[in-house]
Amino acid sequence: MNLKDLYSPAFLHRLGQSFQEQLPSFDGDRFEAACQTPDWEELKLMERRDRIVACLHDQLPADFTAAAPLIRAVGPQFTGLAAVCLPHYVATYGLNEWALSMDLLAELTRFSSAEFAIRPFLVREPAATSQQMWRWTQSPDADVRRLASEGMRPRLPWGIRLTQFIDDPLPVLAVLKQLITDESPYVQKSVANNLNDISKDHPELVVTFAQRYWNQTSQTNWMLTRGLRTLFKQGNPAVLALQGYALTAKEQVRSIQFTPAHQLAQIGQTTRLRYRFRSTAAAELPLYLGYRVHYVRQRGATTTKDFFLKRVTLAAGAELTGEVTIPWRQLTTRHLYAGEHVIELLVNTQPIAASRVTLTEA
Repeated sequence: MNLKDLYSPAFLHRLGQSFQEQLPSFDGDRFEAACQTPDWEELKLMERRDRIVACLHDQLPADFTAAAPLIRAVGPQFTGLAAVCLPHYVATYGLNEWALSMDLLAELTRFSSAEFAIRPFLVREPAATSQQMWRWTQSPDADVRRLASEGMRPRLPWGIRLTQFIDDPLPVLAVLKQLITDESPYVQKSVANNLNDISKDHPELVVTFAQRYWNQTSQTNWMLTRGLRTLFKQGNPAVLALQGYALTAKEQVRSIQFTPAHQLAQIGQTTRLRYRFRSTAAAELPLYLGYRVHYVRQRGATTTKDFFLKRVTLAAGAELTGEVTIPWRQLTTRHLYAGEHVIELLVNTQPIAASRVTLTEA
């Protein structure tokens, strides 16, 4: 199912009827018709969300303080991604009622997410809204605590880019500091993604933050490991060292073999490559094993993607063998082209061997 189809005729009907039950003057049929004009099928997910919000506003009270109780009453009836239309109503028409909007978004995020809706408030009232996010970190509700992190992500997909936090992430880090030992996996994932966002513009700040909180709890280490993933893939020495890996490990492996079963493959087929190498270290050697594919693009260009294989601690003088499996599937996010593809075997993010596979059209 295409994501935009979350806003289906059935959803529109149910939403219209829910508001009609709260406000007898609300015409559900009129609402459905107003949403589904001839261009409806062409609209993307967030464009449909915007249309729904505008059509709701056509019939709800113009005074946001009068519309807010109706949205609050309807909110618990809708969950999941489609329900972000209700927080978006708050972001669109509640900017002048900051306190009421904060209270309403904290309620609505329990049923969907207000991560997109909070962002216009962070742009318009950055100091007050940042303080509110900090207060939300103390909430007993994991959904609200997660909003405190996710809503402040500088580069949230589909969300307004928060340039003030790209320039100065310290207000965000103050919030993440309060959540770094949070026990909710929902919150932990958000904290990790937020740190990863910040690391793209301020790697030193994120490394310092990670060094400060490393080993506080197992959950903390999981968050920090995920939050450092971009820097790890870039081979940042401080990040590798924090997790127990050294860039110099590639100098302590010998007798390296990395061979494909077949050097030709058709798009749609799978390539298997066997690897073998031996440690020359005098002590145990912690390894983060992966591989990098250099994908052929149009007009001879290439792009790379790294893949994780496993973490292993190799005993002194021990040998490691294994297999890499690469399915050559067409994906919506990556189109395959015929040509020679280079595959590198990685030890602690550093290449130690390379093979070539020629990909042909099916």
